[in-house]
Amino acid sequence: MITSEKVTPEFMYKLGFKKGYKKPLTDIVDWPSAGWGGDPNNLGERDGFVFQPYNTVINAFFYENMKIMAEFAKILGKTKEVLDFELRAAKVKKAFNDNMFDKDRGIYVDGIGTDHASLHANMMPLAFGMVPKEHLNSVLEFIKSRGMACSVYGSQFLMDGLYNAGEADYALELLSSIEERSWYNMIRVGSTITLEAWDLKFKNNLDWNHAWGAVPANAIPRGLWGIKPQTAGFAIASIKPQMSKLKSSEIAVPTVRGTIKGKYTYVGKRLQTYEIEIPGNMLAEFSLIDMERERLDSQRSKSSCCFSNP
Repeated sequence: MITSEKVTPEFMYKLGFKKGYKKPLTDIVDWPSAGWGGDPNNLGERDGFVFQPYNTVINAFFYENMKIMAEFAKILGKTKEVLDFELRAAKVKKAFNDNMFDKDRGIYVDGIGTDHASLHANMMPLAFGMVPKEHLNSVLEFIKSRGMACSVYGSQFLMDGLYNAGEADYALELLSSIEERSWYNMIRVGSTITLEAWDLKFKNNLDWNHAWGAVPANAIPRGLWGIKPQTAGFAIASIKPQMSKLKSSEIAVPTVRGTIKGKYTYVGKRLQTYEIEIPGNMLAEFSLIDMERERLDSQRSKSSCCFSNP
């Protein structure tokens, strides 16, 4: 909840609310809320999130926004603004971990003044890189204990966090799940495109054409295949696959410079092959998170990769 004296009726009107609107701004965390559609059995999609004046989710978003603004300022050559936004991000990250992290349990609570911990309060800082390394395992264990306790919208941040943390096995488990809260369930109920919610029981007036339900469309190329722009406009691409238990995979990712194509084949535990094709006007950096993890564990692994750059 935002209770600043700057949030006046005039300010709210500029945001598109009706004249005289006096309710405070609030963070929805996820949608829909408990009791949606008049159903008292509908627990909503917030995993029981307990709202506080200072809550974890909105502050995690603030941190991420400051990082993005710093990047914008760099591109525009505004050095002072870069420093200002980076300082704001650093301050909120410290305050966030000082005030919203339960050291005894090793997880984040929903906000200052409550001991309730939700999936959302933990997956957001994981997705935005706010979790200190020494607390990563406990946060991940809690997140994995909650399952898909979020909406199709919230699942974006869950998948981002898992792949960012190298949790490819659990991420693939969620992507390929056939449970009620899964993308497979959208197929099962008869949809030909992604839904606004996992099922009618979670939102009884959902629409059957909702972009925010299409998380696998970006989680697969960005997470499972790890294909992202390393520099603006894909002048340099970063390719860091996390195939988990998959035996084969092929992908084609369109970019402004052309299509990146990839083919993965699992030959055996000690040998996996990648064939990568990138446009002639692009450079790419390829690395394997799984191989690095095995190296650190003093285990031998063998992989081959070939690039083509027509």
